Amino acid sequence: MADYYTYRRAINAQRRRKRAVIALLVVLVLLCAAAGFFWFRRDQAAQASTTPQPPAATADQAAASPTPTAGATAEEAAPAAPQRLLPAVDTARWDTSTPVEQTIDLEYLNTDSRMVGLPQLGKVTRSHFDTATFLGDSITEGMECYPQGYNNAHVLAYRGQGPAAIVNNATVTDKIRNVTEPALDAVVASQPDFLYILFGTNSLVTQGNEDSFIAYYERMIQVLQENLPGVAIYIQAIPGVQEYVVQTQPGLDNARIQTVNNMLANLALRYNCYFVNIGEALNNPDGSQIDEYEADGIHFQPSGYTAWCDYLATHTAWDRRNSYEGENPYYILGS
Repeated sequence: MADYYTYRRAINAQRRRKRAVIALLVVLVLLCAAAGFFWFRRDQAAQASTTPQPPAATADQAAASPTPTAGATAEEAAPAAPQRLLPAVDTARWDTSTPVEQTIDLEYLNTDSRMVGLPQLGKVTRSHFDTATFLGDSITEGMECYPQGYNNAHVLAYRGQGPAAIVNNATVTDKIRNVTEPALDAVVASQPDFLYILFGTNSLVTQGNEDSFIAYYERMIQVLQENLPGVAIYIQAIPGVQEYVVQTQPGLDNARIQTVNNMLANLALRYNCYFVNIGEALNNPDGSQIDEYEADGIHFQPSGYTAWCDYLATHTAWDRRNSYEGENPYYILGS
């Protein structure tokens, strides 16, 4: 099995070959440019030698050409000035700075959450989440109560709550820790390096409230960024549910959940947050919950948290504080 130094030598050899190819291409470009310049000058010289010269003026033509008379005025004696093809430029006005009308729409429109989600990168170690805080509802509770979750992280799971609890700093209860506390104060007190958020299942039970939910979610992001400057915020996609859930809770239609996830991805783009599409690990292609992970159609069994945590470990944005299992992928790439 090749060791690290064998790998590095191979990489260096590839780099040398790449540099040689680039140098050869540069030489070929210069030779082509020189040849083109030579042929251009040669054509110009050939055209100049074949262009007929105007015949010298005859005595009759010279006599016929007008000459200024002794009594002519200065305007009559001066040759006619050529007419300007373009109007004169006001050089006193060109170097100015004035507002201009925006002609390009800078808004993110029709966002597809599948395209915005973080890609798979190197796998961080479990210790990476020692300084992370997970904020969410009853689905997040499993991160703390199951050994398959990241119970080494700071978990704030408020059953039945949504973004409004954070915006209003409502007093809420964490059933797993058996603690009642103001929600926003608890998040700020955790002082995380990384904040993972998952809200939406409880809010979407009510039909037709997508705009209200996103408005509260947006305000929650603003409040968190104001109180936790510089903290990386990961917005997690709302996972799908089993198909039969919609029969008793029509608001939790998987197509509607996907639409709201697209809106959350748009929010992540606008507020410089990371969007983590955990549905790739927890959902079927049609958006429904994977059968093996189901607990009650909405929540997950421990096996679901294993898949969820593995996905988070391999979908983490680069940070100098990250520690990876095996080789650091960014170190190998020379970054």
